[in-house]
Amino acid sequence: MNFPTSKIRRLGFILLLGVSATWVGAHVRLIYSGNGKALYWTAPESISVVINSDGSDDLEDMTHVPALRNAVDAWNGVTGTRARLIENTSTQAQNSRNWSSSQYHMMLFDESNSSGFFPPGSGIVAVTPLTFFTTGQIIDADVLFNGNSFQFTTSSDPGAFDVQDVATHELGHLLGLDHSGCAGATMYPYVDPTVILHRSLSADDARGIESVYPVSQKGSIKGSVRRAGPGSVVKGAWVGVRDAQGRLVAAALTNSTGNFTLSSLSPGTYRVYATPLDYPVSASNLGAGRTIQTDFESTLSSFVTVSGTSATNMGSLLVGADTLLSLGRASDNYPLRVSTGQTTSLVVRGAGLGNGVTLESSDPSMVISNVAWLSSRVSFKLTVPAGSSLGHADLTVTDSAGRVSILSAALEITPPNPQVTLASPSYGPSTGGVGITLLGTGFRSGARVVVGDQVYVDGKPGGCVVASDSSITLTTRSSIPGLHDVTVIDASGVEGRSVEAYLAQATPVVNSAFPSSGVSVGGTVLTLTGQNFVSGCRVEINGVDQSQTTVLSLTQIAVITEVGVPGGPYSLSVITLDGQSASVGFSYVVDPDPVLQSANPDAVLSAGGETVTLQGIEFREGLQVRVGVHPLTGAGGQSAITSFVDHTTLTIQTPAMSTGSIAILVQDPLTQQASILPGALSVTGPAQDSVGGGCGMISPGGPTTLTGLLAGTGWILVLVAWFGHRRRRWHPQVA
Repeated sequence: MNFPTSKIRRLGFILLLGVSATWVGAHVRLIYSGNGKALYWTAPESISVVINSDGSDDLEDMTHVPALRNAVDAWNGVTGTRARLIENTSTQAQNSRNWSSSQYHMMLFDESNSSGFFPPGSGIVAVTPLTFFTTGQIIDADVLFNGNSFQFTTSSDPGAFDVQDVATHELGHLLGLDHSGCAGATMYPYVDPTVILHRSLSADDARGIESVYPVSQKGSIKGSVRRAGPGSVVKGAWVGVRDAQGRLVAAALTNSTGNFTLSSLSPGTYRVYATPLDYPVSASNLGAGRTIQTDFESTLSSFVTVSGTSATNMGSLLVGADTLLSLGRASDNYPLRVSTGQTTSLVVRGAGLGNGVTLESSDPSMVISNVAWLSSRVSFKLTVPAGSSLGHADLTVTDSAGRVSILSAALEITPPNPQVTLASPSYGPSTGGVGITLLGTGFRSGARVVVGDQVYVDGKPGGCVVASDSSITLTTRSSIPGLHDVTVIDASGVEGRSVEAYLAQATPVVNSAFPSSGVSVGGTVLTLTGQNFVSGCRVEINGVDQSQTTVLSLTQIAVITEVGVPGGPYSLSVITLDGQSASVGFSYVVDPDPVLQSANPDAVLSAGGETVTLQGIEFREGLQVRVGVHPLTGAGGQSAITSFVDHTTLTIQTPAMSTGSIAILVQDPLTQQASILPGALSVTGPAQDSVGGGCGMISPGGPTTLTGLLAGTGWILVLVAWFGHRRRRWHPQVA
């Protein structure tokens, strides 16, 4: 089944089903459905995380690092919690891909479904598997991105998913939080590829992690939600609390007795509301083990005062009968961004939206105008006064009969995007130490600057300084070489970017050019390996520019040669944008290049002695074949007995080899022309009786793998970012 790339749906699944009524409704935490225990870390002050060094195939080398570090910093920026994510930067840890081990809590891109979580057609964009004891104690957690099926970006590439946005959400799961019913929360279960506002935490996200791992006791509001008339409790009602400016500051679900606790509140005056968790977030977006009732009307309380660190008991919030009026659908891109000092045109979908219905924001200073109603949507303009406080506001619709529907945290109030107009100087050594001034507009305290693989945070040691709303200063650190964007990210998550504004200079190093010779009429496919191959490098052979040059990474360049003069070796030079260069030899010959295209059979045993037929073009007598060579440089490998059949066919006898996927090289020993077929053979060892177990769905019968042994006293929770449908509901499969 194929799903369009327009919307993500993240759903959590516990791999044992159960129902419990023991949890307390104070923010939405992950629970073990077998007994209702909330998941937690026993040492939240130092939760180690590792950013795998491989990164994503979609990104420039190491540019995933600042995006993931920014996601880590988003949670570490909450001051009222003991939870801290500590990056393990050891080379051994960063080079590891063993996410299934509890030694490291990895953040990595799975480009080939090596994890097994991303089979073809699964629609999973990212997964956060957690292992925990049945007491709720988390043993291991990792964040895996599906690089095999989806594209990721750190620069708003169309159709690709923002790394920082997705990672911030997934780290919330790693810390123990479930999805939120607040449309503007980082833990909101839907995201559009164009949305980046989940990079920054909402007040609900921050209060949630504070309540799980508090530094000290704060004020709270306790109460219950009951039905007017019969007085029966409402289970799983979404309860939000607004401050005096109409900003949402916390939210929670009622438990099985209709009770809730809104915790980590500062002293002040608040209003509490209850609303059904039906649209755009529903019970299907939460982990198992909860009862969610939605057959009631949204209701707003009178004012409630919180003093000091005490708990205020507001009593029961009485709600009316169910109504067809509703606001918000998953097909809308929440949160709806509105900027201070600006007017924004918006559309919200729902039901019962027609004549006689009114629309208002929880912040009365916002002006709503040009309202146009249809039965299933409302379009309008919303003006936010300059200087308004940032955060999230609710939208409320009321029909002619006085019935109400509240869309929790629908609006996110942000500053306008910062603008970066100049980085001066615009170049410097990649070793760092250069003082840079950024000029632009909209720079605010708490901003961070990303240049290459480095993040500079305002006010932090080694960071940047926001000198004014139009100037930022920093001193560069050692970074990857290349021509980099300079990006200023506001604390709200919005950004301004100057494309290719700073060149981190470094002298290139060419280790090899393969093959070392090619036909003089051109068209030879060359692979250059080395270091400091920055974007924008060009290649010359004997002074002739090679127009078909592609910089694949900092260590690899692909070239298709132009016409040349037979002879050599000539100088093959890699030249950077600032004129630095490095050279290696390359020769032109008259003979056509042999090209290896296929091997049959392509699966052999490691013992050797099998006949393999090689197909290609321009084969000739005297060609030599080596198997198991390096797939880029042709180095190493073992010689194979070779027989020439015709100009398109060779046969070889395989030598004894190591198991795995291996490359085959065909080479002319006189001219050094050569061709490599990476992954030409799959080499396996002798067949053995099965002695191990696999890891599939864990069942109550008791798994026997290492994970299963841990699950003898605990189980696995898998939090999945599902690929969803923009316009219709569908029922995802469990991965």
